[in-house]
Amino acid sequence: MQRTIKREIRSLEEIFLFLGEFTGSHGIGPEGAYGVTLAVEELFTNMVKYNPQGDPDILLSLACDQRNFVATLTDCGGIPFDVTQAAEVDTTKSLQERPVGGLGIHLVRQMVDTLEYHQNGRCGTVTIVKNLEQSDAFHHR
Repeated sequence: MQRTIKREIRSLEEIFLFLGEFTGSHGIGPEGAYGVTLAVEELFTNMVKYNPQGDPDILLSLACDQRNFVATLTDCGGIPFDVTQAAEVDTTKSLQERPVGGLGIHLVRQMVDTLEYHQNGRCGTVTIVKNLEQSDAFHHR
């Protein structure tokens, strides 16, 4: 399933509804949905905030099989940004010792099993994968 989402922070409500419909129809439980929802929220927010000159819409695609829940965000135009190359955050340092920024991507890395980025022409695609074979990831129907 895919949906074109307007590049606006207020589109998060639409994203949450779309994710809820998808996870509900695929029997994905709260544990499986939580990490992907949080990661999609963070990645979409970064695309809106840091790439305002991009195309007016961002494409969100969702897929799932018995093993993985996959979300892909495609952002065209503007400035390419490979999230996989973002610096690691040293969480052992105090907030005063750390540079500003990077915690959102750090959180994404913690919430999903795979984080990938591909650039194709003027479009950057971020793909996240959450393994659903963990307990409670699927509702048993």
